[in-house]
Amino acid sequence: MLPADATSSATAVLPATLSVAALSLPALEDAPASPAQPSVQPVVLDPQVFDAAELIKAVQLAEQEIERLAAEREAAELRAAEEKVTADREAAKKQAEEDEDGDESDNAAAASTGSSDCGLDTSNLGAVKSHVREAANFLGCLFGEPTVLGVAGRAGTSDHPSGKALDFMVDRSTGDALAECVLRNQAALGVTYVIWRQRINHGNGFEAMEDRGGATANHMDHVHVSFESSSGSKDLQGC
Repeated sequence: MLPADATSSATAVLPATLSVAALSLPALEDAPASPAQPSVQPVVLDPQVFDAAELIKAVQLAEQEIERLAAEREAAELRAAEEKVTADREAAKKQAEEDEDGDESDNAAAASTGSSDCGLDTSNLGAVKSHVREAANFLGCLFGEPTVLGVAGRAGTSDHPSGKALDFMVDRSTGDALAECVLRNQAALGVTYVIWRQRINHGNGFEAMEDRGGATANHMDHVHVSFESSSGSKDLQGC
């Protein structure tokens, strides 16, 4: 607040026409308005609503796809197993054919050389002649490795005591084939005669023999082969 004398002095220097209204400040409404703040409203999303039927359908489709894939895998495994079985059978069949061919080749080789190595048990041969032992191995290996008897203390004119005879203990069919083979190779093996089923053959056909009273005595269960004192030509033919 100005002192009284100062106020009166200021009034004195103001022009007479200047009023107090002239000194009035601008109206407030003329002042620029402050910028309005934007009104931001939060957006509230509606919760997603799932259709239960669609969800169940999707699960069912997924399960069906899993079952389909499992069935395809099982079918593929089954096919692979069947193919393996077929391949194994073919391989076994082929191997059997090769083995059979090999056996035939071995038999042919044995027939041509008069030698064999099948592991035939010769413990019952005794002190037979060397060419008789070779014949035992050759014939025994060809005809199923039967029991073969050699030297035996038999009386009479038998060739067993001198080591020049063999007895092959065989069945009917094997004996028929063995006797035929021996006679086919009679010269090669050095055979003098064959007795089989109460018949004797010196190389010109079988002839009946007397009844000696029993199966063994009548040579019904074994083929008897007698040999010369020396070996034959060994030019063997296949049996």
